[in-house]
Amino acid sequence: MEQQKIPIQANVSDDRRSEGYVNVVYFNPAARMKEALKKLALFWGIAIVSVALPVVHFVTVPLFFCLGIFFAYRTYKSEGRVIEGLTRCPHCENEVPIKPAELQWPLTEICQNCARVVRIERK
Repeated sequence: MEQQKIPIQANVSDDRRSEGYVNVVYFNPAARMKEALKKLALFWGIAIVSVALPVVHFVTVPLFFCLGIFFAYRTYKSEGRVIEGLTRCPHCENEVPIKPAELQWPLTEICQNCARVVRIERK
């Protein structure tokens, strides 16, 4: 796994822009497979445990089984993971921390000061 600091540009659906950075960990194919299998095991484990729930197990078991496949596939297709980052809201100039998440461009965060959706793209 390789960590990299990427310069970013943030906007709020208009011409105003702000600069920032995001720290990203890129996964190699073996690490992606390992992460995908961990998610699959987690959701299928929940599906097995939910067999013991009376009546609702008719819904929860197939639901967690399908969610496991969906999230494992999504994780396998992901380039990496966002560790952390920081930018400024182009609208109010308040700092917007970028939380850990799957790496899928564009990223979005909500400004805690003005409640606008900040769209984050590579510079």
